[in-house]
Amino acid sequence: MKQLKGLIAKEWELMRLWLVILCILNTLGIVGIPISLNIWIDDVPIFRTAIILAAIWLFFSHLIATILFLTSLQLDMKRPDIWLHTESSIYKLIGTKLASATVITSLSLLWIELLLFILQAINADPEFMTFGQLLEMKVYVFIGIFFSIILNLIIVLFFWVIYHLMRPFVKGFSIIISVTLFIVISIIWSMSSDIGFFEKFPRFGGINIPIPSFIEQLKKFNNFEGLTFLVEPTIYVSEIFLITAFAIILFWGSALWFEKKVRI
Repeated sequence: MKQLKGLIAKEWELMRLWLVILCILNTLGIVGIPISLNIWIDDVPIFRTAIILAAIWLFFSHLIATILFLTSLQLDMKRPDIWLHTESSIYKLIGTKLASATVITSLSLLWIELLLFILQAINADPEFMTFGQLLEMKVYVFIGIFFSIILNLIIVLFFWVIYHLMRPFVKGFSIIISVTLFIVISIIWSMSSDIGFFEKFPRFGGINIPIPSFIEQLKKFNNFEGLTFLVEPTIYVSEIFLITAFAIILFWGSALWFEKKVRI
């Protein structure tokens, strides 16, 4: 437990500055830009503009988490003789970095949500979205992004390990090969999803997820009727189990592979 606390404290020392920077950028982007536009152009709605900017920022949340994760890993890889030769297991060493990047990014997202709630309270626009609808939508979005960030970072870890294993042999080309492999596998993954690859596995434990009431409003517009996110989604316990097992095995295998091939 002392080892874990020490690792967490070390990561916090590294990550807390990033958290401050992200919160400042969030504030400038979510609050500063809409207010500035409203001052320059009178008919620009502050809250609606903030929602759009928040959606754009959320889109890049996975990239932010990836940058934090890789930055932390690379800093310690400057002295692998110190970082790797400790009593802590490789799973704790990498796991705390993965968890820290996820938590810092999540705190940044929570700050965005708080800013939106403040804007909603000050500049209410109930015709566009009520406070209850905002809360409901943000809960959906945060939960979905939180778990997708964890899975994304585990996949990033896998390719980071490949990068370091190839580096002694191909030098600078290792990053090009790693990125190329990532793109190719991402395309294959996307194609497998399109052809219903997961539907071939036995499904059980279906759970219908109600659509947030704000999204339901979009159904009033004919142009949005065909969008898939307007259809009540169904998730299956079997799929959750499959994805969770995949994430655990990939993390375990990547960390073990890294330890066996890199640790001297």
